[in-house]
Amino acid sequence: MPRRIKKTSSPKEAGGIKKAALPNELLRFSFKFFDGTDIEVCPPAFPNGYTRKLMERMRDLSGWTVSRFETRYDKAIRNHTHDWPKTSRPNGFAALNEQFHAYPGWQFQLSANEHGRVHGIIIDNTFYVIWLDVSHRLYP
Repeated sequence: MPRRIKKTSSPKEAGGIKKAALPNELLRFSFKFFDGTDIEVCPPAFPNGYTRKLMERMRDLSGWTVSRFETRYDKAIRNHTHDWPKTSRPNGFAALNEQFHAYPGWQFQLSANEHGRVHGIIIDNTFYVIWLDVSHRLYP
């Protein structure tokens, strides 16, 4: 089935065209906006086992719908939007182009505080990973 496309006048949509997200679309992941320049939040090296945990968590979340991720908090995942003023980065994802600042920041954890959090934005059915917060430094 071809994807439906609709035009939008919303300023937060890049290019004015948005894929219509269906409520039951599965969550996807992208590293298109990954920002490794803030080494305090996203260190240049990861501890042993981190990459495996990251891939396992993204594999598991790829079975979730976008609606489930955004509307049902799960204590094991700790999925929620950011309250930027309460973080160590009150300006949010400052390195992103301005057009993406309207999207709320989201997070999920890899495991119970051992491997930190993953932070990003959701556009349509894609979670764009921006920071891999191995040491959980965004929320001090």
